[in-house]
Amino acid sequence: MFRTLSAFLLAIILLAGCRPGRIYEEFHKFDKYTWERFDKVKFEIPVEEAGTEGDIVFTIRHITQYPYPNLPVNIILTTPSGEERILEKDIRLKDENDRFTGSVAGDLWDVEVTLWPGFYFHEAGTYAVEFENLIPKMGIPGLVDIGLYVKKREKK
Repeated sequence: MFRTLSAFLLAIILLAGCRPGRIYEEFHKFDKYTWERFDKVKFEIPVEEAGTEGDIVFTIRHITQYPYPNLPVNIILTTPSGEERILEKDIRLKDENDRFTGSVAGDLWDVEVTLWPGFYFHEAGTYAVEFENLIPKMGIPGLVDIGLYVKKREKK
């Protein structure tokens, strides 16, 4: 019985981890659900083959007690050769009626924002993407994690 249950749980975990088309995916969990003001979060995307094209997507998971209607962030993407692309983004987490947007499961809300659709990885190597929160408080409460994934685009 224990072996059957263990095998079943392992199969569910493996299937849940498979996301077709994603060539990179990573998450950063926050201690005590708080993103401290000057803590930058960095993701490193390994690219093995130049010429890969994909959507770079930012994910946010927060709880219902998140106190703000938005999450302003500064984003710096650095290529393997050192070229930088800077993006300042004000991500709306609530609609005009003050209701959270995104998908919800219990008390957890998930929001996805495509930062660079069809990004062309022109060289092989490690691309770094660094996030800095811009809310002028010492910490942003209510954030469970943020993440980044790259969904590969099929060549036409």
